[in-house]
Amino acid sequence: MTGEAAHGPWPDLQPTSRTFFGAPLCAKLDDLSADVAFIGVPFDQGTTNRPGARFGPNGVRDARVYSYAGFPGEETVQPARGYYDLESGRWLLRGVTMADCGDVNVAPADVDLAFDRLTRAVQRVLGRGAFPVVVGGDHSVTYPAVRGFDRFTSLAVVHFDAHMDYSHDYQGSLYGHGSPIRRCAELPFVGPISHIGIRTARQRPVEESRGRGNLIVTTEQFRRLGPAGVAAAVPQAEYLYITLDIDVLDPTSAPGTGTPVIGGLTYREVRDCLRELPRRGRVVGMDLVEVAPPYDWAETTARTGAQLIIDLLSVLFPPKGE
Repeated sequence: MTGEAAHGPWPDLQPTSRTFFGAPLCAKLDDLSADVAFIGVPFDQGTTNRPGARFGPNGVRDARVYSYAGFPGEETVQPARGYYDLESGRWLLRGVTMADCGDVNVAPADVDLAFDRLTRAVQRVLGRGAFPVVVGGDHSVTYPAVRGFDRFTSLAVVHFDAHMDYSHDYQGSLYGHGSPIRRCAELPFVGPISHIGIRTARQRPVEESRGRGNLIVTTEQFRRLGPAGVAAAVPQAEYLYITLDIDVLDPTSAPGTGTPVIGGLTYREVRDCLRELPRRGRVVGMDLVEVAPPYDWAETTARTGAQLIIDLLSVLFPPKGE
């Protein structure tokens, strides 16, 4: 990582005027005391197709699928009211504390600096004992996010995507949104990698990923195995990190993304697979990427992405006080 001193005393994160799910704003990471900490990354300098993912964090914030105790602008973390789940007859996420830590302070035209700031923010959130939820931004932000998990000796990555994102580079650049999983594979503490929902790829990245021993599950294979079967195929690991590219979904469910691919998974298929993954290891962090509000009619994509975050958190954090 580059030295911050050469760039001036700018903060890694900056507060926002609205927050994820109405959670209180935590303006200083040193004061963070929450079960879940959200970090926005308004970055799409890694995009090779249609830009717009920089607006993803606020798009997901504005979706407001469910509202929790506290109001934007508060600096005190309060327990979530949670929400009533009709299927289970329970109040999910009740009592779970959440905080929005704001957005990474993205410096124009300085990718290394933006990535360093995100890595430091993730490390500090983990140091405060919170579960990081990173909301991008294009998929290139997954690499600096995962880089912040270096305290875990062996971290498995579960990658939901229409694309492999395993290219070595794009026209000489190592940090485009087509390479983050390859960069993660190069980190010494990253273990098994599972690509799920793939339906478009070049031959070389596929061969190189398989040569490393990574699991690749195509969309058609997913349908044959079913969500539980796919989750069961993910290698057992002590720690899991989940990266969710919204374009793993079919564009009918998620049109607001930079590189949509026809024939994707449904919301329920992805949701049910996410719910099964904690059986394969302790999930210690996640990201949601490639939500691009400029192409998102009726806020469908942002709402679906927000819902999938809630779906996973509801499994990871049982209601308190029951």
